[in-house]
Amino acid sequence: MGFTINRRCMVFAALTVLWMAVIFFFSSQNGEDSSGVSEKLLLFLCGIFDYTPSPDCRDLLLLLLRKGAHMTEFGILALLWLGTLRSGTDKAGWHYPAAFVLSSLYAATDEIHQLFVSDRAGRVTDWMIDSLGAILFLCIGWLVIRVIDNKNSISKG
Repeated sequence: MGFTINRRCMVFAALTVLWMAVIFFFSSQNGEDSSGVSEKLLLFLCGIFDYTPSPDCRDLLLLLLRKGAHMTEFGILALLWLGTLRSGTDKAGWHYPAAFVLSSLYAATDEIHQLFVSDRAGRVTDWMIDSLGAILFLCIGWLVIRVIDNKNSISKG
């Protein structure tokens, strides 16, 4: 199983490293700043839908928004890893598990990093949510790639 570093692989690798830096930046925000970003985003979304949640509903929506953001961050990371690995080799089968493992490992280090940030906590449950996001996005990516491959094989045949 040879790995070739071509232009496409380098672009995906650069985007992967950039996205890891973005995740690190957000994880470096203290608890107050991080909560402020979540609250501003929730206010924006509620404004779009002209909705004013009750305090209990607001707390639930903030929790769902934060956890959804975690899943999305690491889902995108998993897809970037997948692009890097797929563009470097023709051998199939190992790209998806490797992209998941790399994303999940980075999620674990992200939670460890948060132990050292003011008003933040590293949690095993957050690592699991991050990893779930990676799996979910990889499954969606797999489906999209299969649909595209099937469409291309039908149009060539």
